[in-house]
Amino acid sequence: MNKSEIELRKGYAYRLFMSGETQKSISVTTGVSETTISKWAQKDNWQKQRDDQNTSTQALANSLMAAAKKMSEKIVDLSMLPDVDIKALSQCSDNLCKIMASAERITKSVTKATIIDVIIALDRWLANRKQFDKELTDEQFRFITNYHQKYIEELTINS
Repeated sequence: MNKSEIELRKGYAYRLFMSGETQKSISVTTGVSETTISKWAQKDNWQKQRDDQNTSTQALANSLMAAAKKMSEKIVDLSMLPDVDIKALSQCSDNLCKIMASAERITKSVTKATIIDVIIALDRWLANRKQFDKELTDEQFRFITNYHQKYIEELTINS
């Protein structure tokens, strides 16, 4: 393998890793040994980048769920009072609905992992397409996937 081919496979391996693939499956997909994948991952700190990309959305959703739990406990406490304040109970219920709707929007939003998955799917499609589409050259494929790699790196750095 020449240097260009190694860099192409490394970029592909990186994108697969960022989408959640294991080093073993990356090795099978890319044809690169697990040892090499492991060295690349350690040298370029892939695990930290993957953890960082997944943490922010999950942490926010968890925070909202904790707030929703407190709010539901408050609603239960208010409903147990002998002289239930319907207005306060209604306001708490309304706030709970808003918190839950926010948590749902966050968990359904497009995440960095989703973007990376789409890029990987596109790269796989291009690799397959390259087998029979004579208009798509190796040089074009490398050019496109190189910019995909750069975009993913920028996406993970600017978290």
